[in-house]
Amino acid sequence: MRFGSGSYDVRQSEGLNPDLLLASPSRTITCTITFLDATEKQFVINRHALGKELLDKVFTHLELVERDFFGLQFLCVVDSRETQKRWLDPRKSVRKQMLCPPYQLFFRVKFYVSDPSKLIEEYTRYHFYLQVRSDILEGRLPCADGSLALLASYAVQSEFGDYNAIEHAPGYLNELKFAPKQPADFAKRVEELHAMHRRQTPAEAEYNFLDHAKRLDLYGIELREARDRTGMLVGLGVNSYGIVVFHEGIKVNEFPWSNIMKLSFKRKQFFIQVRLSDDQTDAVITFTMNSPPICKEYWKTCVENHTFFRLIAPPVIPSKGIFNIGSRYRYSGRTEFQTMEEVKQRARLDRTFQRSHSKSSFMRATFGGVPSASLDSSRAFTPSSASPDISSRILSGGQSLARRLLGSKRSALIASRLQPHGSSLPTTASAPAAGLTSLPGTPMLGHVDTQTDVITHSPHKHVHGNNGR
Repeated sequence: MRFGSGSYDVRQSEGLNPDLLLASPSRTITCTITFLDATEKQFVINRHALGKELLDKVFTHLELVERDFFGLQFLCVVDSRETQKRWLDPRKSVRKQMLCPPYQLFFRVKFYVSDPSKLIEEYTRYHFYLQVRSDILEGRLPCADGSLALLASYAVQSEFGDYNAIEHAPGYLNELKFAPKQPADFAKRVEELHAMHRRQTPAEAEYNFLDHAKRLDLYGIELREARDRTGMLVGLGVNSYGIVVFHEGIKVNEFPWSNIMKLSFKRKQFFIQVRLSDDQTDAVITFTMNSPPICKEYWKTCVENHTFFRLIAPPVIPSKGIFNIGSRYRYSGRTEFQTMEEVKQRARLDRTFQRSHSKSSFMRATFGGVPSASLDSSRAFTPSSASPDISSRILSGGQSLARRLLGSKRSALIASRLQPHGSSLPTTASAPAAGLTSLPGTPMLGHVDTQTDVITHSPHKHVHGNNGR
């Protein structure tokens, strides 16, 4: 029996087996990604990896070409009372952004295209379709009963195929769960509209779905709670058109990018400097948000949307001056213009893919005990060559019917909601009134507050396209 000494050379062992070193739990982290079809997949990355590495792994897994419309989102604890959704920054460490495990992220659309015809690949439109369906189901995209039934009918056509009186017994959509609140006769109305969409392929039905969804006021908008100068509670959103203001679910103001001169924030206050249409004077509108982190995150979202939709290329990040202590954040990804130019060269028109249907009760409808031929593998794989002709509208009788149902009811609703506030709540930036007017003593264009984060917009050679609707 020996009772001598012993030693173990840690550095030498690591040097002889670098693969084992990389796989060490202390050197890697595991990120769980939830995709739009409710499936999950784990990705192992180096503990010091930047967000770009994780994003590239996810995009490679999905084989996405038009990838710049998408991103990864995670929940961040702002304080003991609320959490906040944040986008993964590709330039920063994943671990430092999320602080601690579990590293759970959600793949979703980050920039909602203003028109689905801009998307080249059917595969990309399919992911947009899944995102908008999720927005409706989770209550982020409310819509009138007529629109709700029409959108659901397109979804049914995409996933179930053509209506068949023998195969689809009465009440086959009774278990359909498409939105948080559905009218009593919702299933019956969807059944009637579904029958009008005969011969539409899944690609055509999804295109029609997006073509109607883009007309909804809250399409692509995630509202942040704020208060105007009068203290009235409003919701602030941003999209390809500009910044929009909602009150009690009704859009009461909008500021197109072409009229915005500067966006800035200071602590909980968010400022919009706009050029009035009647003359060359500027007005500054202020909103107070719930906390400084939420205010800054909304400002960053506005910066990203402005850059992505309005510029040809991202601007050069300005160097940090001695007296500039404000945020220098700028969007660093590709713009919509750059994405479209690249996709024109790389688009795969013969791409085939499998549609993974939702795991919700949407797919558990009653089919009268008859196996559905519309759910077989022949409908699961759809080549892009079957995509609709996006140069023309594919309108059905159901879409025309729903539009007639929406008209008068919506006009009456808007009038009744705005009546209590009178003219104190303007509908355009050129008609400032109480709560949405320029602030006395607020610095105008050209004045920079060193404690205020600023992004400047002005018409110049980098601006492209017409983002008006």
